[in-house]
Amino acid sequence: MRYPVKKLCSAALFTAVSLVLFVVESGFPPIIPIPGVRIGLAYLPIMLVMFIGGVWKAYDAVLILAARILLSALITGNPTALLFSLAGGVLAAAVMCLIKITVKDPSAAIFAGALAAVAHNIGQLAAASVIYGASVWTFLPFLLIFGIISGLFGGIIIFLLIRKPIKPITMIKNTDHRNNGE
Repeated sequence: MRYPVKKLCSAALFTAVSLVLFVVESGFPPIIPIPGVRIGLAYLPIMLVMFIGGVWKAYDAVLILAARILLSALITGNPTALLFSLAGGVLAAAVMCLIKITVKDPSAAIFAGALAAVAHNIGQLAAASVIYGASVWTFLPFLLIFGIISGLFGGIIIFLLIRKPIKPITMIKNTDHRNNGE
């Protein structure tokens, strides 16, 4: 698959922003003393790419997510975190793709945020149960509640950005892929 230069640069920027948000969020003290509870800031650029439309397709968001997961694993140096992120990321991306395909309204981003966060938590628990045993599933009710809340928060932000996009968002959406040195 070939990426036009401008789109490739924009995708790299989305990956970098997602990675920076991951690092920043990792520096926050835990909101709730339950392993795996995060706000999910790193998913905001990925959700924006998933739902912005224009030249951006679902596979672009999945590629950006995969790059962010691999880079964050390199930064943390934690192979277990890579396993957890991959398991959660695959399920979250699948849910977002399914919602994007089936619901054409911009408000789909709100529901995708919540359901993708829940899917991410389930994926992480599945990976954790392989390593630590089935007892990790006792965290599920807490992760579901916080996942829905944080996912709705992220989904609302993305909905507000794509509903009436400001000029920078419109420019990103319509990244011209012609005449760019390809």
